[in-house]
Amino acid sequence: MSSKSLFRKIANSKLGVSEPNPAWFGNPANESRNPLWTLKNWLKSRFHFSFAEYSNPHNIDFGVLRVMNDDLVQPNRGFGEHPHRDAEICTYVVQGHLTHQDSMGTAETLHRGAVQFMTAGRGVSHSEHNLHQSDPLRFIQIWITTRTRGLKPNYGSFVGDEAGRRNQWQHLVGDVNDSKSSSAIQINQDANIHVTEIDAGETVTFTVAEGRQAYLLCVEGAGMVRGDHGSEEVLVRHDAAEVYGPNTFTITPAELSAESTETAATAGAGAAHFLLVEMKHTGRGRSDL
Repeated sequence: MSSKSLFRKIANSKLGVSEPNPAWFGNPANESRNPLWTLKNWLKSRFHFSFAEYSNPHNIDFGVLRVMNDDLVQPNRGFGEHPHRDAEICTYVVQGHLTHQDSMGTAETLHRGAVQFMTAGRGVSHSEHNLHQSDPLRFIQIWITTRTRGLKPNYGSFVGDEAGRRNQWQHLVGDVNDSKSSSAIQINQDANIHVTEIDAGETVTFTVAEGRQAYLLCVEGAGMVRGDHGSEEVLVRHDAAEVYGPNTFTITPAELSAESTETAATAGAGAAHFLLVEMKHTGRGRSDL
């Protein structure tokens, strides 16, 4: 396999983008003139795979990774109660305050660096809101296909640890069947979620083993990603990459000419924030690039 096929950049321009009608999710009309809003619409979603109105038969999933949605929710807005089933739903909070409630009786608010999971199993309903009156909320929602259908619904969370992800990979989510896993959260699939915040001048390394694959997301800032097969790409906020093993790559923060104005920069000047979903190799990714 060539170095090009071991690492494929997915530019953010190739993602699906959605700004849905607020009424669809139980919200009042937009406050487009509200100076505290960073966008005119209550929600802007970036879909890494086919989802909702973004339908692309060449971009359905990546292995067991079925959904990765990058959602930006304006103050005092959110997703009303809705059902799910047969997926492990993991949500990583990038910025703001995410308030979750579900049909299992769970209710909590999570902040930057926190991760939650919900085993939808045989059926569960939940809602997600940004109840803050002035701060936008950004989170990455990930759906992973479970190895077994009809599981008992379950919920858990980890509040995050900034020191644990600073200039190193923090293992947030792992496989419940992996006795060696030290992850804060465990799910019903051979998949792992890692996150790192890298200071300017620092470098982190990750190895995707043979027979494994990973989906890499630049959450904030920019990073130069160099693979051990000669690949070299700069990823900026919202860019992603498909990585196939065996491949060891490094990430070093890169200069960024201008950050998006949709959200305030929270990774720090010259820093980079990355998230990675690693799994057993079960299939190729996009076929339209």
